[in-house]
Amino acid sequence: MVALKAVAPTPEQEGAGAREGTWPHQLSHDPELRVSDVLEQLSHEFPALSSSKLRFLDSNGLVTPHRSGAGYRQYSAADVERLRFVLTRQRDEYLPLSAIAEQLGDLDAGRVHHPVGPRAVGESASTLTPIALAHAATVDVDIVEQLAAAGLIEQTGPGRYGPEAVPLVIAGAAYLGSGGDPRSLATLARAARREAELATDAARPRRARGDDATADTLERARADAAVALFSACVHDRIGR
Repeated sequence: MVALKAVAPTPEQEGAGAREGTWPHQLSHDPELRVSDVLEQLSHEFPALSSSKLRFLDSNGLVTPHRSGAGYRQYSAADVERLRFVLTRQRDEYLPLSAIAEQLGDLDAGRVHHPVGPRAVGESASTLTPIALAHAATVDVDIVEQLAAAGLIEQTGPGRYGPEAVPLVIAGAAYLGSGGDPRSLATLARAARREAELATDAARPRRARGDDATADTLERARADAAVALFSACVHDRIGR
């Protein structure tokens, strides 16, 4: 654990802190990251972190992301480090949110100092190379290459995949192993993405009003219904 260090800021430093917004002042506050990006960056440190946890911290004023015109939360590099601070204090010191909020207030005002490590702006340690992804999914790397060519998985950076690609590779490998061909797999992937877009569209009015909980429920219900319908249609044709 790294302790907070009390400092006595000059009036010039206090003014600079106010101009640069909330702590950490030295990192970018540009809202460039989606919820999925934040979860990807922090999941290796905090495996239980979820979108609902992010909403909870937002509603309690600990980490307040930017809202897009459609109501989606967008985070900055500074927000990610702020999240890391909050989650670490909860996990390692069992501090209540009120105590963490006080510490953040001191950091915001420049009354205390807390170092920011290079991990806040570096590449996420949770990304996987094709070989690492194949190992995690217990498949050959050529399967990963086939699934990428079919559009089932997408890179998060040059030669890197996020951990969310692991279950896709496992499912895709099972499909190919059952006799499915890459062209049919690509068709299925496109249909799945289309259904995901429709589920997101169905929830957008609620999300735009700030009702994320209901929006998430609607989104999951629409997605689950699509999966159930697809399964029923396939099995109905097989049974004829």
